[in-house]
Amino acid sequence: MATKLTDLTELADTPATDDFMHIVDVNDTTGGAAGTSKKITVARLNPDNHFVFNGGGYISTTADQAVTWGMSTGDGGFFNYLTTALIPIGCRVVNVITQSQGSGGSTDINIHKPTAYNQSVISSTPLGTVNVPAHDLGVVYTSTFDSATYDFAAGDRLGVTVDSTANLLGLSLTILLKKI
Repeated sequence: MATKLTDLTELADTPATDDFMHIVDVNDTTGGAAGTSKKITVARLNPDNHFVFNGGGYISTTADQAVTWGMSTGDGGFFNYLTTALIPIGCRVVNVITQSQGSGGSTDINIHKPTAYNQSVISSTPLGTVNVPAHDLGVVYTSTFDSATYDFAAGDRLGVTVDSTANLLGLSLTILLKKI
């Protein structure tokens, strides 16, 4: 006699990516019968293990400025609750996608790991920088960072600054991270 799923012992910790789960395939496309019980690994439920942070704001100066995670009309000279994101799990910054309301000329996109709230942007050394040679109005740019240099542990703060040779005005930003 088969064991009922509800009679099994519940997993007490976080499932590993190679753990199996029970799934009922109601839309079998492999030639099998729809409604068949199958197994699936946890990794297949989230195959790429990526997630994003979105932000943006008003950048009215050519000085290095922290980008806010929620829309803002003020410049960010400090890493604080508006300009940092707390990292929930170990992850790596893969890329930063930007688009501006103004043409900013040469623009540096910098990844920071601020050590405290209200830390000045000037006193924070970036982990690394990608230069966009000409950040033009309405054009989408992708800056790739994907290396161990940009790894963050759970609880770390993530900050992004932009340093442009001209006023970008509004700036939207999406950061793609992957679980490590």
